[in-house]
Amino acid sequence: AVSLDPRFALAHAAIANSCALYNQHFDRAPLWIDRAKAASRKASGLGSDSPDIQVAEAWILYAEGSFDEAIGRVRRAIERKPDVEGGYYLLGRALFAAGQYQEVVGLAEAAIAASGDDYNIYVPIHNALGALGKKEALRNAVLQRMQVLEEHLRKSPEDARGRTLLATDYAQVERAEDAAREASLAQALRPNDAMVLYNVACVFGQLGRKAEALDALRRAKDAGEKDGTWARRDPDLAILHGDPEFEKIYPEAPPA
Repeated sequence: AVSLDPRFALAHAAIANSCALYNQHFDRAPLWIDRAKAASRKASGLGSDSPDIQVAEAWILYAEGSFDEAIGRVRRAIERKPDVEGGYYLLGRALFAAGQYQEVVGLAEAAIAASGDDYNIYVPIHNALGALGKKEALRNAVLQRMQVLEEHLRKSPEDARGRTLLATDYAQVERAEDAAREASLAQALRPNDAMVLYNVACVFGQLGRKAEALDALRRAKDAGEKDGTWARRDPDLAILHGDPEFEKIYPEAPPA
C-alpha cells in the first residue's frame, strides 16, 4: 500500500503495529522495534493523529518498558475509537505489566463489548483475575474465551497461538487430556516458536507438571521470549515462581 501511496499514513501505522506485535509474539530482535519506529515516524510525520497511529506508538512505548506512557497513549486512542485494532489488548497488557491488576479487571466489560471476538483481549483479563485471586470470575471468563477460541479454531485450525490458549483454558477447567492434546498440536504446528513454547509452559504449570513447565519455559527463552516482567507476574506460572531454575531463566530486574 505504501509503495502505491507513500503518504498513506494509516498504512505506515499498520506496518508499525505489525512489527511491534511481531516483536511481542514471535521475535524479540531489536530490528522489529526499529522498523516499527521508522514506520511510526512516517505515519506521525504525515500530520495524522488517528487512533490507529496512537496504538502503533503505544506498542513501541510498551516494548521499551514505558508502561505509563503506553497506557496514556492507548487510552486516548480508545476514547476516540473504542474498537481500534489491538487497543484494548495493548491496554490490558500494559496495565498488567505495570501491576495495575484491578484496572485490568475494571476495563474487562468494555473491552469484551468492543472486541469480544478477539481472543487476545482475554489474556491480560485472565491474568489479572488470577493475580487477584478472583476464582469464580476467572472461571466465567475462561468459559467465555473457550467458546470464542473453539469457534475461531473451526475457521483457522492452523492458529498455534489460539490452540495454546485453548489448552490453557481446558487446563483451568480440569480437562487435562484436552489441554495436553491442544498443546501438542500447537507444538507440532510451531515447534520453534517462543510464544507457543511459553504458552505450553503455562499449560503445564496449570496442570502441576513443574519439570515440563520449566523445560518449555527454558526453550521459550532460548527461542526469544524475553519478557521476564510478564513471566514473573503470570499466575499460570505460579508453580515456578521462586524456584531457583525459574530465577535463572528470568532473574529479577535490579531496582531502578
